[in-house]
Amino acid sequence: MARAGAINAAQLRNSKVSILPILRPVQPSSPRWELLSSQSNLAHRMGIKRDYKEPERRTRTPLTRPFLLRILNCLPLTDYDDVVLKAAFTLAFAGFLRVGEFTYKQGDKELEPTFRNWFLTKGCIKTRASGRYMEVTLPASKTDPFRKGINLTIAATYDNACPVSAMKQYLARDTHRALHEPLFCIGRYEQ
Repeated sequence: MARAGAINAAQLRNSKVSILPILRPVQPSSPRWELLSSQSNLAHRMGIKRDYKEPERRTRTPLTRPFLLRILNCLPLTDYDDVVLKAAFTLAFAGFLRVGEFTYKQGDKELEPTFRNWFLTKGCIKTRASGRYMEVTLPASKTDPFRKGINLTIAATYDNACPVSAMKQYLARDTHRALHEPLFCIGRYEQ
């Protein structure tokens, strides 16, 4: 007789659920823990996942320079949004930026007076006339626990993935917003 709330194996086979409820009763002090945690029983665990239709995890490939160039070649750069995306992609790639370091949520803009203390704004970018590099000031970062700001020097690469030329092109088209506004915004007329 099944206990109340017990997992029905037939239901699990026909649905995509996590295997965690099955393994949760197994505690480290249990003899079954040894069985399920040993390397020799990897096939056994994979069999459980297969039987209970554990969803396959996506394999993630690293974003390498050839992938970046393929993405950039798909951007026609005819409208404002394409120029924004190219500048964002190349800056993030060249500066090894985390997603949270160059993006923001719509609700974050409500922090209006302190927004510039936490997020990249147009004033955080200093392009040099020589075009050899630009300076980026990250006001806050996961790697800056005291929030003093981090200065990055981004070098020009003089090819299609050049972050300096992409940023210059973007800033030349983005003349309608002030320096305290967020650095990247999609939809020129929606801001």
